[in-house]
Amino acid sequence: MKKSCKLLLFFVIIMLLEGCRMKEETEPVHLSMIHGWGGTLRAHSVMREIYDEFGTQNSDIILSSQPSSDSSIAVEKANDMLALDEMPNIVSTNGQSFYVENAIKRGKLLDLMPYIRSDEEFMKLIHPSILEVWLNTDGTLYTLPDALEVMGYWYNERYFKEAGIVDKNGEVALPENWEEFYEACEKLEVWNRESGALRSVYALETVQVVENLFLARLGGESAEGLSMAADTPESYDTESFRNVVKDFSNIYRYSKNTDNLENARQYFIEGTTAIYFNGVWESEIIQNCERGNEIAYANYPTNYGVELSYVSPSSGYVVYDSPDERENEAAIRFLKYMLSQETQTRLAAQTGQAPSNPMVDNQVIAEKYPLLGNALESAHHAEIQLKTITSTWNSEAIDIISESLEKACISERDLEKMIESLERMN
Repeated sequence: MKKSCKLLLFFVIIMLLEGCRMKEETEPVHLSMIHGWGGTLRAHSVMREIYDEFGTQNSDIILSSQPSSDSSIAVEKANDMLALDEMPNIVSTNGQSFYVENAIKRGKLLDLMPYIRSDEEFMKLIHPSILEVWLNTDGTLYTLPDALEVMGYWYNERYFKEAGIVDKNGEVALPENWEEFYEACEKLEVWNRESGALRSVYALETVQVVENLFLARLGGESAEGLSMAADTPESYDTESFRNVVKDFSNIYRYSKNTDNLENARQYFIEGTTAIYFNGVWESEIIQNCERGNEIAYANYPTNYGVELSYVSPSSGYVVYDSPDERENEAAIRFLKYMLSQETQTRLAAQTGQAPSNPMVDNQVIAEKYPLLGNALESAHHAEIQLKTITSTWNSEAIDIISESLEKACISERDLEKMIESLERMN
C-alpha cells in the first residue's frame, strides 16, 4: 500500500512539473525594445506600425517598446541602463555604434552568427557589406541594421540649369571632379547675385561635414586618399590628407554654417540653398515638399573622373544575451521579420530608407517611390562605394577632426596640431 502511494505521488509530481513546463512554453514571450522612432514625422509613424505588426503576426510574442523622438536620445537612454548593468532585449542603435562597443565590453550582447549559420534563409536576408564591416575576427556578429546608409548629395535641378551648369543639350551637367564642383558653386553664386534666391549655395553643420563630406573628399582625392578612406589609416601625415584638409576652405567658402541638420534641410526644401548633403532617406521629406519635382540626387565627384557614393551598413539592432533562450529566439524572429522582403520593401517605400536585404527589387521601389528608387540606382552604380567614417575610423579620430577641421583648413599651425593629435592615437 505504501509503495502504491509513493508511486502515485511520483506520477502526480511528474504531471505537475510537466504541466508547469507546458504552461511556460505556451505563455507569450515578453520582449522589451528601445528605439528612436517616436517623432511626429510620417516615417516615425510607419516604423511604429511595422513594430506593432510584428506582435500581430506573432501572437506568442509581446513586444513592448520604449520610443524616443530621436535615435541619439534612445541610445543614450539604453546606455544609461547599461551603466546600471541593465539592457532591454533589443536596442535599435541607428548608427550610434558606441553603444555596440559598450555593450560588448559588458558582455551583454547575443552573438547572432550561430543563428545565421544554422538558418540558410536568414543568411540570404543579410547584405554582404554587413558581414564585411561587423563580422569580428573571432567570427562573432553583434549587430544587424535594417537599412543601409546610402549617401551622396541632393541638388535643385532648376537652379543648376538657370545658373548655366548644363551640357550642350541644356541638361544638368554634374561636376565630374572637385574642381568642377567648385566651378558649379561659383556659377550658382554669380546667378544668385541676380536672382537673390539663395542664402548660400549650401548650408553645413558639423555632423554633415565629418560624416557626409570628409571621407568622400578624401577618397576622391587620390589612390592614397581612397586607401585612407577605406580603413583607419596607419598614418595621417600624408600629402593627400593635408591637401584635403586644406581644400575644406573651398568647401566652407560656399556654405552658410548652421547649428543643426534640421536647419540645413529646411533651407534646401524651402529653396534658399541649391545643394544639400545627406542620404537617400531624405527622399521621404523631399518628395513631398513644394519643390520636390525640382530636386534630384547625385553621387560625389572624384579627381580621377569616376563617381563615388556611400553604401554603408551602420550599426543597427543589438540583442541582449538573455539566460532565457526563448527570449533570444523571439528576438531573432524579430530580426528576420525586419529583414524580410515584405518589411524591407515597405520600409523603403514608406520611410525612404535603403533596404539592407540584397534581394529587394529596386525596380519595385522605383515604381512606388521614384525619387528614392532613382537615388538608390545611382548610388549603387557608383564606381567607388565607401563605408561611412563611423564604420571605418575610430571615434577618437572622428572627434579630433570634428573639433579641428574648420581651423586646420586655413591655418598651417592648426593643421600640424590636428595631425599630431591623430598620430598620437597610433
